[in-house]
Amino acid sequence: MRQLANTRLVIVLFLFVWFWLSGLLAPAVLAAPDTNEPTIRVGLMTKQFGILAESNGSYEIVNVDTNKVQAEYAAGAKTRIGLREGKFVINNTVVEGDRFRIAPRKSKSMEREDRLIEINNRRYRGVIEVFRTQGTNGLTAVNVVPVDDYVYGLMLRDISPEWPEQALKAQAVATRTFALYNVGKHKNEGFDLCASKDCLVYEGQTGEDARIAKAIKDTRGIVLTHQGYLAAAYYHLSSGGYTENSENVWAKAYPYLRGVPDSDQTSPYFQWQKRITPVDLEGLLKAQGYSLGSLTAIEISKRTVAPMNKPDRGVSGRIRTITFIGKDGVVALTGEKIQQLLSLPSSLFDLKIAVPIDSIDSNITDSYGDRDTKQIQINLPPSASGGLLTDREGIHRINGVKNETIFIEGYGWGHGVGMSLWGAKTMAEKAINPGPDYYVSILKHYYQDIKIGKWY
Repeated sequence: MRQLANTRLVIVLFLFVWFWLSGLLAPAVLAAPDTNEPTIRVGLMTKQFGILAESNGSYEIVNVDTNKVQAEYAAGAKTRIGLREGKFVINNTVVEGDRFRIAPRKSKSMEREDRLIEINNRRYRGVIEVFRTQGTNGLTAVNVVPVDDYVYGLMLRDISPEWPEQALKAQAVATRTFALYNVGKHKNEGFDLCASKDCLVYEGQTGEDARIAKAIKDTRGIVLTHQGYLAAAYYHLSSGGYTENSENVWAKAYPYLRGVPDSDQTSPYFQWQKRITPVDLEGLLKAQGYSLGSLTAIEISKRTVAPMNKPDRGVSGRIRTITFIGKDGVVALTGEKIQQLLSLPSSLFDLKIAVPIDSIDSNITDSYGDRDTKQIQINLPPSASGGLLTDREGIHRINGVKNETIFIEGYGWGHGVGMSLWGAKTMAEKAINPGPDYYVSILKHYYQDIKIGKWY
């Protein structure tokens, strides 16, 4: 009897361990794979003929390969780094080496994290590495910086420090996760991420704010994961009322990046308008290699209330494909492509083809009973409610007449995938007595089936 009980206990323990390892009983906070804060290599600039460096504290230039200090400088001293006949030149002196590090020196009067390196008139935390740009002439400058200092630089640019604390925390976690997820994206160029919108727009240390610093500190090391891997935590400024499935923007389907309702209606970026003439549109298409001749029509279904189920639109209504028909050809472009082509804030829009009416003919009768026709000049605004000739849904015909205009009415700002920053702000504002961890609810609204826990 005792042996049977022991056997049952072993079986129960085995099942518990199996469920735990398989994730069915996984803890809410993940175990950190590394206790040290990672650093990120951010490519600031490439193909530079010269780099100007200085610091608000004393600093040094070190040969990375030999770890030898090449030179030391006082606070405010400027250093010019360039190339001459393939060799490095520092302040007009040719030096041997392939890679150099510009770093703050130890100081009793100033904390290391308060000292900044300035490169070409922009300030950065961490250190700067300079080396030859691979495959071409010029220099590459890379900011090697702790991940949370990098997040700090990004958040100061993206959102207002006056936003609710829980929205700031949600943004800190999403930004940190997205940065770590993309480490190595530009490894062939000698850095992890670039400083442009191809990765995340990064301008270094642009200011200081205690509330953003606290949000980052309070969520230190916390990231989003899916099935044990870092999540691609995309975020954007404003969705326009509904976020989008990832595959409807970039073709790749992430199970945690699903379209959800968004409360960003108070965002100043919620709605926008643009107009363009058919001739200008023809020119933009031709410049991209699409020689369609004179445009005769544009095909796109009408935007309706989300979630939508149309083959040419995503669940939010964002355009997946839009077709341009010309006398010499037809081309279908993705929503991302047309957004770039027309420099639109988002791919969530409707359009109308309109022709302003200059005059109308009116039958008149004078006081003697004589009848005649009189042409009355009018100057109505280009709107759907008056003075316009528009076409039917789906096929928007272009007639080629004078003053014909394409009116675009759009919503949201950005790609619309993942977390909406203005939507997160509204969630935090409307929450009743939100606790210190309400940011978790915000993140779980925008990212489906993810885990939130410590990474370092």
